[in-house]
Amino acid sequence: MAKTIIVRYGELALKSEKVRRRFERQLIDNIELSLRGLKHHIRRERGRIFVDTSSVKVLDKLTNVPGIVSVSMASKTNAALDEISKVAVDIAKRTLGKSQTFAVRASRIGAHDFSSKEVNEVVGSAVLKAVHGSKVNLSRPDRTIFVEVRGSDAYIFAEKRAGVGGLPVGTQGKVVTLLSHGIDGPIATYLMMKRGCIVFPILFYNESHMDRRARNRAVAIAKKLADFYPKLELRVVPFGEILREFVDKAPRELTCVLCKRAMLRIANIIAEQVKAEAIATGESLEQIAGQTLTNLMVIDDASELFVLRPLVGMNKMEIEKIARSIGTFGTSIKPAAKCSAVPLCQKTYANLEKVLEAESRIDIAAIIKLALAKLEVIRARR
Repeated sequence: MAKTIIVRYGELALKSEKVRRRFERQLIDNIELSLRGLKHHIRRERGRIFVDTSSVKVLDKLTNVPGIVSVSMASKTNAALDEISKVAVDIAKRTLGKSQTFAVRASRIGAHDFSSKEVNEVVGSAVLKAVHGSKVNLSRPDRTIFVEVRGSDAYIFAEKRAGVGGLPVGTQGKVVTLLSHGIDGPIATYLMMKRGCIVFPILFYNESHMDRRARNRAVAIAKKLADFYPKLELRVVPFGEILREFVDKAPRELTCVLCKRAMLRIANIIAEQVKAEAIATGESLEQIAGQTLTNLMVIDDASELFVLRPLVGMNKMEIEKIARSIGTFGTSIKPAAKCSAVPLCQKTYANLEKVLEAESRIDIAAIIKLALAKLEVIRARR
């Protein structure tokens, strides 16, 4: 049986009419992309998008589309009190448990010969008569029956499922992200999608200093992130030879800083290819080599593009909470060998002049060119 899913968005409604229409069109395009292969029909009204479907998979898909605040599976009927009451009673019988309390919350758009208060009263009375043992509790009900009346139609539902929120992907430009196979890079990538950016994640695979499990883990994470934007592609850059050059020819305490600078240089080249306007990384502020303010400044010196760090003000617990909520945490902590090139003693406050001196001994442009010649593009969603 076909149902109607009500799609709600938040920030979009606050935009000017011209911008809102553009953002709505992008959101609908993204919904179509996420629902590809599933039978559905999309309708739009101001402040709402409706998806008519008979597929039970559609609701879950919609909760992963950035820009959507919440969704509800609703039963659609005529905007007449007796019809609304019939549907509401049917829903109440399926959702109200023995002796549970309930409330009816109605809203209306358009001209009708009844008020929202009347809808609450008529529907509430019908449910009380039909569901034995039920009681009304307007302050803290066990269940809420929602009624949205729009013109000649009424939508009745008993659940609001939270969505990703944010802005539709494609409304805020393109960003290259440094993915990694751990926890932080994937969350930075996710947050940039949530803010409306098309992302181009890069995995720097240190084949000579890590095992294959690290690469496999990153590919699995990219496939999970494609739940939020199915067109996502992962670019894998072989980084072992570059890292070996730093280990062999530069002061060991600078290895991590030199590594990050090389990553940003490669990210800049890829950004130019895909016409991205910024780079995003998963760094936050910590007392380790790549994440002190001093070293971040030294690292950013290698980038011509603006470097975004969406996790910079978060702690590990906050980051892990997001990872768990989007389903990447379990994959990010699977066994894999850590990078063996990390020195025992790292420079947490690197001097830019000494870093530039160390780089002058290495033909960085040449080794980056060789690495990019072997770049692999993996489509996360086939």
